[in-house]
Amino acid sequence: MIDKKVKIAIIGGGVAGATTALYLGKREVDVTLFEKEPSLVSGPPFCHLHAGGNLYREISDEQCLKLLKQSIDFLRFYPFVVDYRPTV
Repeated sequence: MIDKKVKIAIIGGGVAGATTALYLGKREVDVTLFEKEPSLVSGPPFCHLHAGGNLYREISDEQCLKLLKQSIDFLRFYPFVVDYRPTV
């Protein structure tokens, strides 16, 4: 039996593409990630991908809890991206 390693190409290095590449790479899949920008961190930081401080009072409790869960899940997968900054 020939043991062939799976090869996968992922187009787009956004959150979904990068997460998929990391996930598959941990499972020993040969992954190539294609991104048109010069860097994977060319876009806005994840901390800006939220409902916005001004909108929190306008979204439901259910939406707030969903946003919190998504943020926690993201940080569990990418713990090294946290930039600890004390808020004064």
